[in-house]
Amino acid sequence: MTDTIQTPAATATDEASEAVQAEEFAYLDPAEIIIGTNVRTDLRADHKEFRKSIKERGVLEAVTVYRNEDGQYVLLRGQRRTVTAAEVGTPTGMIPARVVPQPADADRIGDQMVENIHRAGMREAEIVAGVEQLALLGVSAAQIAKRTSIDRPTVNAALVVTKADQSRNRLDSGDLTLEEAAIFTEFEHDPEAVERLENAKRWRRSLAHEAQRLRDEAAEREADAAEVERLRAEGLPVLSAEEAAEADEVLRIERLVTEDGESLPEEEWPNVPGARVKVVKEWVYPEDEYDEESEDDSDEEHEDAEPAEPAEPYQQYVPVWVVTDLAASGLHRRGGGSGSTTTDSGDETESEEEAEARREERRRVIANNKAWASAETVRREWLATFVARKTAPKAAEALICEAVVTGHHSLSKAMDHRHPMLFTLLGIDVPTGYYGAGYEECHKIATKASTPKAATMTTLAAIVAAWEATTGKHSWRNPTAWDARVLGALVEWGYQPSEVERILLGEEPQPSTEDDSEDDADEASDSAA
Repeated sequence: MTDTIQTPAATATDEASEAVQAEEFAYLDPAEIIIGTNVRTDLRADHKEFRKSIKERGVLEAVTVYRNEDGQYVLLRGQRRTVTAAEVGTPTGMIPARVVPQPADADRIGDQMVENIHRAGMREAEIVAGVEQLALLGVSAAQIAKRTSIDRPTVNAALVVTKADQSRNRLDSGDLTLEEAAIFTEFEHDPEAVERLENAKRWRRSLAHEAQRLRDEAAEREADAAEVERLRAEGLPVLSAEEAAEADEVLRIERLVTEDGESLPEEEWPNVPGARVKVVKEWVYPEDEYDEESEDDSDEEHEDAEPAEPAEPYQQYVPVWVVTDLAASGLHRRGGGSGSTTTDSGDETESEEEAEARREERRRVIANNKAWASAETVRREWLATFVARKTAPKAAEALICEAVVTGHHSLSKAMDHRHPMLFTLLGIDVPTGYYGAGYEECHKIATKASTPKAATMTTLAAIVAAWEATTGKHSWRNPTAWDARVLGALVEWGYQPSEVERILLGEEPQPSTEDDSEDDADEASDSAA
């Protein structure tokens, strides 16, 4: 089916008019166009947003064709648009085409190369400007994404940047990418946060990871403040985080003694002059409890049992009675402030060097646990995009082979439980309620992968998700060879790991002092014995 519009070619001179022939503009059925020889072999016609745009909006820029000796239309330029339109269809079923005389082979090849080599995509600053103009016309973010076939996260980032002059100016100058500009915009109100982001960018660390750390720290401060207010509502004289940081000393009453060298009974702590309560967060490691209990069990009872993985460590709030003015309290340091301190059990003493080493290790554990929690958020967001790929990345087959042939524990466990992490990453509700729940969903996922490429990618997604399900704060403390293998592959495929994740790759993170003020305050109370 063809609709044709005759367009007389303009002539500048009599000689030129002899060379220039009349052209036609036609609307053609893309399925009836013969795909001619083209220097471009990789069409990337599976691009999701491109296909969506063609299906919903049609082909906006005319392709170029010529008629062969049999009167059939043969494509010259616009191969990707034509192939995609034939596959997904257009609103009218037709595409616009410019019909020209058949060129010589040398001209055809040269024109096709020029068309692809010298084509420039829109700059991100131009995308932001276009999104802003649509928004000013009252078009919603969802509609902007639909009209332009730009993914929703990019549209959201562009809308955020339009509200921040400083970040937008840096985007316009090329100093920031759109993703980076959106992150800086989020924290423009916080100079300290901006400085941390600048440092991360300067040292080529992931801005996404640094931004998540900042978000988590802000949420933690809010939770801390809420706990302080809750305890104050119960009538306790609780120090705020700011008051604790400004105090010259914050000493636990339980570690102090009276004039006679005796510990003060707990019921008398609230009566100490100047006594206050400090909210302390303590880490609880369930695997330690599990290890102690397992020692009492016989080996025969668990001979065939599957090895249990430790539960995740967690933090809990503990209200601690303290004094901020030792002299006014009438109490004294245990041991008269000598160069040694008691351990938590009170049975042994340790040197100042040993005490400092213990405090340093505690600071490292606290920092890395927090860093891992933030990294997990970023990593799983990245994995959610990764597992939705249509084709597997390079060298995926080797990882699949290793996981399947060696029968790695993480994959076996995921298969037994019907791949709950894979469901999570794919945005599918995890079925629960009975043994084997999720089989039908697993079957749907498997049968949907109907081509070899899709089947390979689905298998890879299941293996990576299985590994992710077994990771946790214990991972940086006890990294395994499989951790290094999988994370190393993800890095090769584009993931940018955080400092704490690099421990799994055999690298030690750079020391951080971002949380030292809070931790030092806790340590001061720990060592006041």
